[in-house]
Amino acid sequence: LKLWLAGLSLGLGILVTLMNTKAADSGPLPTRSSRTLSAADDASIRDVVSAFANSWEHHDMDAMHALDAEDVEWVNVTGNYWRGKANVRRGHTNFFRTFENEKANLKVDQVLIRLIAPSVAIAVTTMRFSGDGEHPNRMYSALGTVMAAEVKTRGSFVLVKRGKSWKIAQFQNTIVDPEADKHDPVDWDKTGYDPRKRP
Repeated sequence: LKLWLAGLSLGLGILVTLMNTKAADSGPLPTRSSRTLSAADDASIRDVVSAFANSWEHHDMDAMHALDAEDVEWVNVTGNYWRGKANVRRGHTNFFRTFENEKANLKVDQVLIRLIAPSVAIAVTTMRFSGDGEHPNRMYSALGTVMAAEVKTRGSFVLVKRGKSWKIAQFQNTIVDPEADKHDPVDWDKTGYDPRKRP
């Protein structure tokens, strides 16, 4: 009887251990609150986007590239791919030289921020670029691209926190096609839009 009771006790102990282990393994996944951006970090990231727009308008290469991480990567609206802070600065410097005495307007309409790791965030922006009234397209002519007087883009900033500062690690900018913007494929099932039936 003693041996039977000892075996029963051991079996129950093993069963409880296995149940606890399974419960731990199947516990709830970390909630999104563990990746919630603090108000201070949110404001800092928005400041980076604002500072970029301001430096663009003032042709200020020092201010613009003070925002970059050393290993920054950049894909501009015409698909040029620049790697490293020195190359990104060189690309922008040569680009701005073609219209150094003209206005370069940049308005940021929207900034949507998401934290994807404790020190990594994505900011998806909607922006509007334009030149001056006399040469609205000149700022893009050096790249061989013909554009409207005002160009709407969506730019994605990948930012990393280095110390207390957020830096741009990667940027990619895409020109928004006006017609496609009216008919997002995500909404086709709801709207009934079919590009094959366009006049």
